[in-house]
Amino acid sequence: MTEVEILNNSQLGFIQNAIYTVAIVIMTFIAFRLARVANEKNANVLGKIVVTLYGVMVTFFFIQVSSYLSMQQKGLAYSLSELKATGVKLSAGSEDAVSRFQVNLSDGYPALAPEIPSIIFAAVVLLIVIGTTWLKTTSEKS
Repeated sequence: MTEVEILNNSQLGFIQNAIYTVAIVIMTFIAFRLARVANEKNANVLGKIVVTLYGVMVTFFFIQVSSYLSMQQKGLAYSLSELKATGVKLSAGSEDAVSRFQVNLSDGYPALAPEIPSIIFAAVVLLIVIGTTWLKTTSEKS
């Protein structure tokens, strides 16, 4: 592959990831709304379990999509590094991508694994959903 083909394929992956990210934002909004309604309406245990399960699924999907983004970024750097190893001179932008997402050719293609900040963010979102669903509010309306 040429440098342009590698960059084009990676941009297609980034567009797909952006669409999934928009879906995650919408699903997270729905999870927060469901948790709030379950709390306000004092839902039964089955309703709270369903809301919690939905929050877990949204969190898992977020971690999965963030893993794809990480793999795409490192995969771009890996593919460009392979091209550079064959003696092709890369553009300044491609050189920057290789230096930013450091990968070793000897390690092989990057694995699907989320970054630590993504895991922490997803855990916080899940805790908010669970807390809002299961904990009682302190203010009582009269």
